Amino acid sequence: MSFSPMRAIGRLVVYRPGLVIGCVLAISALLYLNIHKLRTGSDLTDLFGSGDPQWKEAGKIGKELGYGNQLYVMIEAPQGDTLSSEAMEGMATQLTAEMRESGLFKQARCGLEEEELTRMVRFFTWNFPSLTPANRTAEVKARLQPKQIRATVKRAAAELVTPFSPLGADYFVADPLGLLPVVANDQNSLSQFAGFDLTWGSGNRFFSKDHRSLLIIAEPVQSAVDYNSAGKVVQWTRERIQVLAGDPSYRDAGLRGTPAGAYVYAEQDHKFIEQNIRRISLISIIGNLVLCLLIYPRIPMLLLSLLPASLGILWTTGIASIYPGEINLISLSFIAILAGLGDDQVVHLFNRVPQEWAKGGTPSEALLRALESTGTSVIFCILTAATATAALATSGFKALAEFGFILTVGMFMMMVHTLFTVPALMQLWWRFSQARAPLSITFRFLPWMADKSVRAVCRHARLVCASALVLFLLCCWMLPRITMGKRFDIASADNPAVAAQKQLSERFGIEGNPTVLLVAGDERTVLTRTEALTGALDALRRKGKIRSVFSPTGLLPSPATQTQRAAGFAGTDLESSARALEAALHENGLASAPHRAFIERLRQLGDGSEIVTLAQASEMLPSGLLDNSLRRLSDGSYVAAIAYYSTSEGDAAIPDSTINSWRSQFGPFIEFSFDKMSRDLQARILHDSRKALLWTALGLVLIIYLTFRNLRDMLLVLMPIIFAIVTTFGLLALVGHRFSFMCITAIPLILGIGIDNGIHVVRRYREREGQTIVDVARDSGAAVIQSNLTTMIGFGALMASGFAPLAELGRVTCLGVALALAGGLWLLPSVLSLMEGRNRLANSKAVAKATQAT
Repeated sequence: MSFSPMRAIGRLVVYRPGLVIGCVLAISALLYLNIHKLRTGSDLTDLFGSGDPQWKEAGKIGKELGYGNQLYVMIEAPQGDTLSSEAMEGMATQLTAEMRESGLFKQARCGLEEEELTRMVRFFTWNFPSLTPANRTAEVKARLQPKQIRATVKRAAAELVTPFSPLGADYFVADPLGLLPVVANDQNSLSQFAGFDLTWGSGNRFFSKDHRSLLIIAEPVQSAVDYNSAGKVVQWTRERIQVLAGDPSYRDAGLRGTPAGAYVYAEQDHKFIEQNIRRISLISIIGNLVLCLLIYPRIPMLLLSLLPASLGILWTTGIASIYPGEINLISLSFIAILAGLGDDQVVHLFNRVPQEWAKGGTPSEALLRALESTGTSVIFCILTAATATAALATSGFKALAEFGFILTVGMFMMMVHTLFTVPALMQLWWRFSQARAPLSITFRFLPWMADKSVRAVCRHARLVCASALVLFLLCCWMLPRITMGKRFDIASADNPAVAAQKQLSERFGIEGNPTVLLVAGDERTVLTRTEALTGALDALRRKGKIRSVFSPTGLLPSPATQTQRAAGFAGTDLESSARALEAALHENGLASAPHRAFIERLRQLGDGSEIVTLAQASEMLPSGLLDNSLRRLSDGSYVAAIAYYSTSEGDAAIPDSTINSWRSQFGPFIEFSFDKMSRDLQARILHDSRKALLWTALGLVLIIYLTFRNLRDMLLVLMPIIFAIVTTFGLLALVGHRFSFMCITAIPLILGIGIDNGIHVVRRYREREGQTIVDVARDSGAAVIQSNLTTMIGFGALMASGFAPLAELGRVTCLGVALALAGGLWLLPSVLSLMEGRNRLANSKAVAKATQAT
């Protein structure tokens, strides 16, 4: 049965090849000129889609709140002695100055200025009624007694041991009663600045406890989620470190600098994915080129076989530059896959033309007949493959959706060049070069392989079917034993960012990858709900469920808590404390003038303390201490970030049921972490992949039914692909393979691509009634093998990726296509051979019965 649209296409390319090639060249030129507009997304959150609430909050954390937007630089020396500390301080001071002048950073510091420390002390001592924890109220009251005040002043603050001892006399002026160690004792948020050895070297510097590292904390202008900006920041920092390390002033000290933190992770993740995409694309292109060189006996045929993939990639890239206009790093892998799929259909055309020519007529007539017959199968095969990729395009995971969309476009582009461009070029070539006589062998050795293998399986058809059935049942038994991996990691253990973060944690106690709870609203609401959540987290910390908690309410309690704490000092005679301080200073021969501000503040607090606001706290505390976890946003609202660290990596430290109960108790908040994102992402991809599988299966059944209009033929076409999918997963489970979430994504691809074998073989078998399956498989088997080999190389190239999900997609799809080839070339012919034998036996019995009747 001829397909009228294919007859029209055939007549167009046979009788108007110049017009076809002219149109192809014009469109190619336009799309090529438009490719420069294609952008590669530079925002890491773009991989997950801007509509995802978790990644929206990740953007808010990074861009508005600034949480996590620190670049750390560790200046290190082999020996932690006084001489090396001077060199470390000099190098750190110079680097921070250059950072501030570069325009790339909002701020950079390697220590605290004395004025910052003084303001920090005053924040606690001047607001002690509102900030003193309830369990410390009695101790603070004791220090306010005249007798204790006289003892404290007598020591003249010389023996006070606090994180701010380098201030000396300035500290005594800011805290003459020694209140800070009591008031700030439970302030965990102070650890960012108070956890260093501020007394080493010239003082106030962020030295590690072993004195071998000096830390620079910088906040770049651009967010860490923009990997292009992150790459520029890290590259600039590394270059300046290299220059400074080579300076004679620091070279003899053996100093080295190591960047760490979110920006290094972003830079390394970008490099990692980019290198992997480049590697797998190169492997796919070279692998398929080598295969084609081995298979095709003539150079023109080789070049034509590469045309659908080459122009398909060009056209797909050009269309992507128009819509969506931007692609992400994951979807760039379409180049490797299209390179493998490029000649999947054109090989069937190459295989069919000489066979039609051998029947008689001119080469043009043979090409027309080949297009009318094989072209129909090409269309249906492209539709089945595009059904799978289009189903993936419905995913909520943007990287996967974009991947599916671009592959779908690529499929149709390759169909256009298979049915129009290649036949038109063949026709033009024959006009200028006399066509050679038809050959029975289109490919070098594939026809021989196909003939021998099909003859072998047909001779032992029962054994092949029985073996396939046993394998199928065994794999079905293994399917319930499949387990999925739980993590989604980009960075490997040997990643420089991971090594730097480990070093940062060991030297300075600055951990990475916390879980963050985000609370938004007006200032009072944010502080109240943040404080309640912090209390719930602290309860879990005391039980050992989580390791540590960092909350802005450790520095700035809610208004209600401040009022409650201040009530604990009701009735305290602060006027007596002020007089006692004045008297003690006079008794010890100390001038009272420097302490006048503190004395007046005591008297003022005796009349009633005020609520400390975020604006007041921000003026007194050093930048980077409170403002990166509690901030007023551009729209006038406030957002607070509570960070906690789990005792174990990967698994949720707090069950979802607990999180939901907290939302009911304390109000709405957003939970964000990369571990949670990994779990949610896998769950979403599994859901989307199952949905894609359902749509793919329904689409394939519909297309196959419309193609054959016969239930038995439809089952024959489906049989190899069902066998391939079940045995793929069963065999991998049998050898103990641990699947990742991407394995489900592979199933629609195996379905859409692997079904081609059954379509081509069964259509050819029905077209040539009267011939055995051995004859049919011998004629079409070479094209089936070639198309599957190139596909396996394309997806197999993904296995070279160090990005585990992409490698998993390649591994499962490559094995699935290989087993689909086995099903189409061995299982299907053996079943058809048994059916032929049964038909012959039935015909023989009918003939014998008819003979007896006569």
